[in-house]
Amino acid sequence: MGQFCRAVFLDADHKLIGYLEPKIRFLRRAWIGDDFVQGVERLLTVPTRVVWADQQVGKQTCLYDTAASVAPLVAPQHGFIGRYILNHDKRTYVDKATVRQGDDRHRIHPLPMLTAEGTDCADGDAALVGTWSGDRISMSATVPTGFELLQYDMVAN
Repeated sequence: MGQFCRAVFLDADHKLIGYLEPKIRFLRRAWIGDDFVQGVERLLTVPTRVVWADQQVGKQTCLYDTAASVAPLVAPQHGFIGRYILNHDKRTYVDKATVRQGDDRHRIHPLPMLTAEGTDCADGDAALVGTWSGDRISMSATVPTGFELLQYDMVAN
């Protein structure tokens, strides 16, 4: 526990596009408004497969290590950050504005938790963790017709 997690981007055929170097260890500490997560959001202007991959110490090969075979991406410092996280494969979305605050007044960002590759990276075993891993995700200011709201209710302890 406590290892870093890379935000890995894949193309339509699940081949590596690139990754962002990790800045956070536990994804439960990836808050809405976090600079690193916002950088990931800015890269999701079109549907792209995303996985927050952990180091998975002891495994032969894992996406975290494989990602290092391609050039790291550089997250834009400025650009569009949408209110809605869209999953184009499942035709669902999360409204970041409805994410509840925990006792510490932080709101856990849905993107890393939903796209996590394993509970070690997510620091938890919540039912939604990893359910969008590898799916085509984008950020949007609007919700397309036919998409259903996913209730995301993870809160910081």
